[in-house]
Amino acid sequence: MSNNFKIHSICVVKNEVDIIGYCLEQASKWSDRIYIYDGASTDGTWEKVLSMQSEQIIPWKQDGKVFQESLRGEVFNEFKHLAKPGDWWCHLDSDEFYVRSPREFLAKVSPFNQVVWGIAIEYYLTSKDINLLDFRQPMSELLSALKFYKIENSEPRFFRHRDGLIWDNGSWPKHMGVVNQERILYKHYKYRTPEQIQKRLDTRRINRERGFPGWEHAVEQNWQQKVTDPTTLHYDSQDGKYEIDRVTLPNHLESFYQRLVKRFMHSTGIWA
Repeated sequence: MSNNFKIHSICVVKNEVDIIGYCLEQASKWSDRIYIYDGASTDGTWEKVLSMQSEQIIPWKQDGKVFQESLRGEVFNEFKHLAKPGDWWCHLDSDEFYVRSPREFLAKVSPFNQVVWGIAIEYYLTSKDINLLDFRQPMSELLSALKFYKIENSEPRFFRHRDGLIWDNGSWPKHMGVVNQERILYKHYKYRTPEQIQKRLDTRRINRERGFPGWEHAVEQNWQQKVTDPTTLHYDSQDGKYEIDRVTLPNHLESFYQRLVKRFMHSTGIWA
């Protein structure tokens, strides 16, 4: 296995000023470049990104168009000339943090595999937290104080670069490649403070009204509706062990036949 690769992270963000700084700080530990597309934030998110600009952290642009997953494709097409075959691209959300370094994980991925899925450890704000937590504390401390979680989601998070990859629409490029069997764990903090939850609901509801077909989880009107009963969740005892029922997770692997077809099509160059 080789560690001779770069990681290019794509972050599409809107109204996440409370966490974007911490996200970029943490992702900078393993990303070689982080490209940020801001969806016309109104809360200071873009200004925070600009204040952190460097050769590694690259604020690309603001654009107030209706959010679509394909916006990441715009970023990819703008910066793909900076990647070489064997590099990795990461779908980076501002509220996601990896349990172990993606660089160490990706270095062990077989050269015959090109796609890595992640398993999300979803943390929730619970009725037990409301009166106990100081929501003004630094983000690193606040996230550590959120202990109740559930694991039920798995999605692609990394794909290996090839010069012939085409990403003209959709959530991912065409013919990304063969999926790696092992998945990487990441912590997802989509509900972290009452103020943030309300902003999240409002931002997503407006985007749905403008035409985005997803985010059914954001139809509620107020943050109280997202506060969760802790007895329905698992408790993170900070020992690095998590309750994962892999049988109930979305299936990430192709069939044996599909894997053979993918490897043949890529090795012959039929799929660039």
